[in-house]
Amino acid sequence: MTDDPMRALIRDEILTAMQEARPAQYTRDDLAHMSPEQIAEARRAGHFDDLLFGRN
Repeated sequence: MTDDPMRALIRDEILTAMQEARPAQYTRDDLAHMSPEQIAEARRAGHFDDLLFGRN
C-alpha cells in the first residue's frame, strides 16, 4: 500500500463518518438508572454495543 495522502484523507473521513453514524453508547451507570423496557430498547438500538463487546 502506498503512502498516498489522498487515500489517508479519505480513510480518515470514512472512519469519522462511521463513528458519527453509530448510536450513542451507554455506560454501566446509565444502565443502573433504566427500566427493563428501556434497557431492552436501547440494546436493540445498539446503545450497549461497546459495553457488551468489552470496549467500554
